[in-house]
Amino acid sequence: HTSPPQSISRQFRPCRPLKPQPQTPLRVTVLDRSMASTMIIILRLPSFLYRSSLQVAAVSACMAAGVTISVTTYTLHSFLSLLTYLGARVDRDLIIAHKRRERNDVVYEKADAESQYMFVDEKSSLSKSNFPVKAETLIANAKKICATKFGTEDPTLLAEDFQFIFPVVGPLDKTEFVKAFSGFKTEVAFPDAKANFFNFNVDPTEPNRVWFMSRAEQVHSGPLNFGGRVIPATNKTVYSPPQAMSFSFDRSGKCYKMTGGYPVDRTAGNTGGLGGLFGVLHAVGQTLPFPEGKPWKPSPQWEALYRRVPQIANEWKRLFQTTH
Repeated sequence: HTSPPQSISRQFRPCRPLKPQPQTPLRVTVLDRSMASTMIIILRLPSFLYRSSLQVAAVSACMAAGVTISVTTYTLHSFLSLLTYLGARVDRDLIIAHKRRERNDVVYEKADAESQYMFVDEKSSLSKSNFPVKAETLIANAKKICATKFGTEDPTLLAEDFQFIFPVVGPLDKTEFVKAFSGFKTEVAFPDAKANFFNFNVDPTEPNRVWFMSRAEQVHSGPLNFGGRVIPATNKTVYSPPQAMSFSFDRSGKCYKMTGGYPVDRTAGNTGGLGGLFGVLHAVGQTLPFPEGKPWKPSPQWEALYRRVPQIANEWKRLFQTTH
């Protein structure tokens, strides 16, 4: 090998490394930040004004509708009260719902000063109760009532002054309840129903009352009697939400009040958050034609004050938010 010519070696002589030049730091002044924030607000303003105007229109419409409904409802109830006073009475209005009959001084679990009255010692509280029927017997009686279709198959389990009280329906007396519930023929409409009763317990503050839960699952595979008509089978599965129920017992051990149909989670199941038979009817496509029998919807006032007005406030906050 021969060395390259001298002209070529000169041509490819390595360059000297450049010295790094000091960089001047970029300074952002308060004025620059203020101007940037102002520009962002100006850019956001048209969109904000558009959305806010729509929200204000929605609030105005809701409030106007709410006032109209309130005035109409007040006028209607006043007129109905006048007609009732003149003689158009309703027999059911004469039934006064049973009030609390028993009370117990509860014992609290030992805790610090901040939570000393939070947690009830159920066992100790019930042991101090002077109610003559023991908790175990009350729970057994409650399960027996459930097993006999809420006492309609054995009315002797129900006291003569028995009342059925659900969120909308009731109070119904013993005779009316037994006749109405037996007429539904639920065992025909839902032959494979799973009531799924659980969590039976005696109220330590009201020692004659048994609380329990229900989370029924049932297939509508037979005709259902309701409101003087027969609803044919739809073969739809009804998943009811978990519902709180209770039986209150007198000192002879008979049930004098039944409550239930109170969903504790309206998002569960396929009844639209409705409990009791109202929810079952909704799930099989037979929603009742009045508000109490339909899934909950917000009132115009609630829509305006809880949803729309806070949204306008959030829009204002976003308008003045700047990126860092």
